[in-house]
Amino acid sequence: MNKRMKKKRSRVERLENKVAQLTAENILLTDALRNHADNICDLYDIVERNAQATNSRFDKIEKQVANSNTKKPFWKR
Repeated sequence: MNKRMKKKRSRVERLENKVAQLTAENILLTDALRNHADNICDLYDIVERNAQATNSRFDKIEKQVANSNTKKPFWKR
């Protein structure tokens, strides 16, 4: 082989290696993105459950406060 063909083959091999590296990196990043999306969905579910629990607690407290602050009729004082 002459120098020109060796140089061309070397360039092609380097480009093929780079393409393989980028493909592997792309696959890894896609998997990481999928994992992050799953984590975000889990966090949304947790936040929703926490909000419902907090709202139910506030509703319970509001009922207690409303019942304790009601004015008693004069014959029950």
